Amino acid sequence: MWLLFGSLIIGALIGWFRILPEPILNLAGKGMMFGVLVLLFSMGLRIGVDENTLAQMGNYGWQAFIFALATIFGSVVFVIFLEKIFLKEKLLLEEMVTSSLPPSTLVEEDEEMEKLQEGEKEEQEKEEQGKFNSFGMIILILGVFIAGILLGVGPFPEEGETYLPTLTDIALYFTLLMVGVDLGLNRDIWKHILKAGWQVLLPPIGVALGSIVGAMLVGMLFGWSLREGGAVGAGFGWYSLSGVLISDLHSVSLGTIAFLSNIFREVLAIILVPILAKKLSPLALVAPGGATSMDSTLPVIVAVGPKGIGIIAIISGFLLSLSVPILVPLVLG
Repeated sequence: MWLLFGSLIIGALIGWFRILPEPILNLAGKGMMFGVLVLLFSMGLRIGVDENTLAQMGNYGWQAFIFALATIFGSVVFVIFLEKIFLKEKLLLEEMVTSSLPPSTLVEEDEEMEKLQEGEKEEQEKEEQGKFNSFGMIILILGVFIAGILLGVGPFPEEGETYLPTLTDIALYFTLLMVGVDLGLNRDIWKHILKAGWQVLLPPIGVALGSIVGAMLVGMLFGWSLREGGAVGAGFGWYSLSGVLISDLHSVSLGTIAFLSNIFREVLAIILVPILAKKLSPLALVAPGGATSMDSTLPVIVAVGPKGIGIIAIISGFLLSLSVPILVPLVLG
């Protein structure tokens, strides 16, 4: 577990202090994606060579769907609960972002916020120009995962199975190192988190609590322990990492459920957010997407939400993404 945390922290320090040359640091995103694909391929191999897990895929898919529904429902409920406790007055999102800042710095912070919003708009335009990109990424990830399963079922040599854990470990540490570098490079978001006010922490805290508690309750129904169920919920929609983490730390069976559950969560969030837009508060509207509210579900949230929702969604998704490689091992114990 400590090697996982160490990889993440070292990567964050490399990114924050720009220890490596800029061209290399800029490859962190591609490096992270490469590591994830290797991890998913090895995860598919481990499923393919495990006849018991392979035979249970249909059952795992059903469990994963219920887990996804439970994590979304729990997230929304907990965010609303925290709002009622800590926000006595209904603030506009713009007020929430600036409420903790002294008047002398508001002009400067407004300029910085506009830059963040401009960056967010550019990101949205890219997403809108090619919505296939998000689904194309899911198809690529599923394709690599399925290819691993097929190879495991078919021509993969038995002696190769002994090297799978080593391959997974190396790819996992590399991926977390790249995740850390990417997080460390995002200095602007860290600045806005520190200056925006404590209220912007309510969505990620509510999503984290609601996802884990909801998954724990559902996990008990399917015969999993509280820790096992909670670990599935602690993926927060980041299917490409959480499933592999759980497979490596616990079992391929639970990792498969986590992987499928978090894929279902992202797809369900894209469908549900427009439906719930007029029924939920702005903060709760960020909840269904979990960690994906900063990328794949961001365009949907911005399209149907009020002005300023994008910043809240980015901050929430960023903090939840950061917590996945930390909370999954901690919850599993």
